[in-house]
Amino acid sequence: MSGVAPAPGGALRRDATILVVDDQPFARDVIRLALEGAGYTVLEAESPSAALGIVRETPRLDLLVADVVMPEMDAFELSELVVRELPGIRVLFTSGYANAAEEGPFIQKPFSPSELVAKVDGLLAGA
Repeated sequence: MSGVAPAPGGALRRDATILVVDDQPFARDVIRLALEGAGYTVLEAESPSAALGIVRETPRLDLLVADVVMPEMDAFELSELVVRELPGIRVLFTSGYANAAEEGPFIQKPFSPSELVAKVDGLLAGA
């Protein structure tokens, strides 16, 4: 099983692959740097259609981090399509405009790298 697990010595082992979908390059960079810095493998997509291409070509994805407001379709539509392809994937919604907490796990922009990593750790650990 992938995700977050204790490693010898009590440190966390982060062996999940995360797909980050945001149409804003700066937002993708911030998220990628925070998650890679924590030890996660991160793939990026600038649009929902690019994300769906990655989903179809990548054998293992553990988490979708998707901005709510994007061109083509919103994160909720995208997550429905991704979950159909990868039924076990977890989803984290982000937004600086809308509060999507009623739709599922959500983190409001702006967030600190440590807040993001803690949220992702919790999701992947099943919390």
